[in-house]
Amino acid sequence: MTIIRILILALALCSTEMLWAGTIGGGNQGRCEMLASEATPATDPVQICTGKGRNRVCITEPGEPAADTFCGGTGSDGSCSCVPGCETTGSCCADYAPVCGNDFGACNADADQIVFLHVGGMCSTRWDYSDDPDRLANVGHIQGNAVSVELQAVQTSNAGTLVAAKTLTRYLNQCCTDSNSCVIYNYSNGDNVVGYALDRLAPSSEQQCSGKGKHQTCGYVEPQWNILEVRTSAGAGGGSELSEWGGVADLFACDLASELTPSKVRNLYNHSNTHGVPVRHTGGFLDEGTGSDDATLNAAWWFLPWHNDGAVAYHSAGARNQPVPWQDGSWWTWWVDNEDLCDTSFSTLFQGHSMLECPMALRNSDHYDQKMYFIQSMGE
Repeated sequence: MTIIRILILALALCSTEMLWAGTIGGGNQGRCEMLASEATPATDPVQICTGKGRNRVCITEPGEPAADTFCGGTGSDGSCSCVPGCETTGSCCADYAPVCGNDFGACNADADQIVFLHVGGMCSTRWDYSDDPDRLANVGHIQGNAVSVELQAVQTSNAGTLVAAKTLTRYLNQCCTDSNSCVIYNYSNGDNVVGYALDRLAPSSEQQCSGKGKHQTCGYVEPQWNILEVRTSAGAGGGSELSEWGGVADLFACDLASELTPSKVRNLYNHSNTHGVPVRHTGGFLDEGTGSDDATLNAAWWFLPWHNDGAVAYHSAGARNQPVPWQDGSWWTWWVDNEDLCDTSFSTLFQGHSMLECPMALRNSDHYDQKMYFIQSMGE
């Protein structure tokens, strides 16, 4: 069976371009964001003296400040720039605007806005690509000061989830605090970017009080994120068995592809710790007969448990707290015919998570088709 699957994938890859990479960004890219493990500490001032006796002159050279971004130099891999003015030469890294330019699109801090954030998927650097049938949510019908903003973050390297999560916190601190509130749309690995940020990077809930008795006032030490809801399409929060094929996964897109195994993703953060933010999901699957119009996803279907969309299986798109293995035996017929995403036989959902719909409305829908489904379902 394994040999058959490899042959199927090889034939598909030979007969089509790498549509996965082209559809969601493609290839590894440099970035301005820096992880804590890459940061350089501040250096102490250095005194430099010349001459002797009364002719001795000393000057103090200031130390270098701590660096937690690549701003002011080249990007992480030297392929792009994080220097002011890179916009005019078109050489900026994809995340230059939020990381170095403090530019968050239409979002303004403490502006009484409802901000609809859009977090793209694996191997992406944004949500809306000009050559793809995707777009930001149309929020013009929403009463109040509503704006749509896409996250510009680099999800391509092995550490792409953590990198993008750190960039996401910049948006959340700017767009979703004080009088602002947010709704977050995310797709594919955006599920993990948002989940990691909520669990590992959320502001402290510690409060500080001053005064005594009836004059005592308390407030949070750090501004809190006002996230109304997270809306996930084709979420990769449960990981993808494709990533267990190592080099085969890399053929699909970027280095991050091989890091999204179910075991790695499920142990990366606590999926049930949403800090009280409701997280809703929608997902679909391909029929074995009709399949996808994308040959790459069609071939990938054979590498995943039944009920998958060519990239992630039911247990991931359905936010299940346990992966659903390949099935056989006496209950095979029941399992392949069961299209109810809410059925507890597929294991229970992570705490704080729910489904947009239980009956499978997205039958024979591949991973790409589902990106816009939540937005369209909300009439946006």
